[in-house]
Amino acid sequence: MNLKWKITLLVCTFFLRNNVVNAGSNGHFRIFGGKKTIIERHPWMVSLQFPLIGHFCAGSLINKDTVITAAHCLNHPLLKPTSVLLGTADQSGSGTTVYIKTYKLHENFSVENADENHVKANNDIAFIKLEEDVKFSKKIQPIKLPEQDAKIAKGTSLVVAGWAKTSPDGLTSKVLRDAKVTAASHARLCDSDDKLCAGNRKSGVCEGDSGGPLELNGTLVGIVSFGEHDCVKSGDPSVYANVAFFRTWIKNEAGV
Repeated sequence: MNLKWKITLLVCTFFLRNNVVNAGSNGHFRIFGGKKTIIERHPWMVSLQFPLIGHFCAGSLINKDTVITAAHCLNHPLLKPTSVLLGTADQSGSGTTVYIKTYKLHENFSVENADENHVKANNDIAFIKLEEDVKFSKKIQPIKLPEQDAKIAKGTSLVVAGWAKTSPDGLTSKVLRDAKVTAASHARLCDSDDKLCAGNRKSGVCEGDSGGPLELNGTLVGIVSFGEHDCVKSGDPSVYANVAFFRTWIKNEAGV
């Protein structure tokens, strides 16, 4: 790689880390609290790998060659993920790397300011097609999808997983973590059917693994989308793309 391209990639890296999807500082999230977990409990977990950066977003494997993630993870104008890492809970450990063939963002994806503390992402869903089929094992399995427009009742216990901070202001861990959260309603943040709110003052999503799964008994019900930086103090829930709302879109566009 010549010097010109190295400089270009370094500039891209700077902008990617400081202006994810042009969504502002609240546009990218991490799991905090919760506990360390093993990949066998979330074998659909996928790490999106970016040039020079490595892991920067998560996703969920839904069949042998398709990953579901957040649209804002793929919307940066300068830098795109080139591969995914599967089958490992440890970012510094071994796993299976598969290159990305193509991807598609929802055609109505958009980002706007909800208020001075929140960035709102609408229709924040995308799918990735892989260059080759993955081989299923105990550590690599697809997650189930919900029925179109299936409802999640307020108070339902859910699980969010990702590579994580252990506190809102802590350093990012390379080890997979999961946390229990509770489905919630929020008139300002979850103001349309494409969004699902869930939160927990002791654990949940503040900054980091955008695109990762919100799970209910092994079913993908949400995709980490946006929230408040200091969600512990604010008490606001985090917001997820509501997968059931997009079930027909996934079938028609991704063929799954």
